[in-house]
Amino acid sequence: MFKRRRPLDSLSQFREWIWPRAGWYRASQYVLHRLLRLKGDVHSIALGLAIGAGVSASPFMGTHFATAALLAWFFGGNILASAIGTWVGNPFTFPFIWLSTFNTGNFLLGRGFDDNAFPEISLENIFMSPLEIFGPIIVPMTIGAFPVGVLITVLTYIPSNILINLYKTKKAERAVKKKNVNSSL
Repeated sequence: MFKRRRPLDSLSQFREWIWPRAGWYRASQYVLHRLLRLKGDVHSIALGLAIGAGVSASPFMGTHFATAALLAWFFGGNILASAIGTWVGNPFTFPFIWLSTFNTGNFLLGRGFDDNAFPEISLENIFMSPLEIFGPIIVPMTIGAFPVGVLITVLTYIPSNILINLYKTKKAERAVKKKNVNSSL
């Protein structure tokens, strides 16, 4: 019922992921409306959104949805809001997130950035010794993802809790006002 008549090919799907046909403004408005219309209490929705945003700091890209859903379930957050929250990690924000997790991880490990720490990257080296190639990058990013993710979570939870609460209060006031108007007729 809600599917395309002609499914998109892989290249078109990738293009839509990078740059939506209706534009990023329209896509962000859609996500905002979906988030505000979620059922549940304000804390649960804001917590789910914040958990999803915080999980975006993880360097393990394919696991963001599952990790966010599991953490939201464990902490009592809204699982759908956690999926929407992972939208914080997108092609425009990932370079900044990855750079901050890498630098934070190196700081916590007590080492600076050293160009000589990275071995020569070749297809043969990637297949023969992937840990030697990606270890100097993934280990600091994984360690740095925890404090950066917690910071993103806190910075997302506070304003989203306030804004969702404000929206739901205004919506309830409009419903009462509409009910009073209809009952007086």
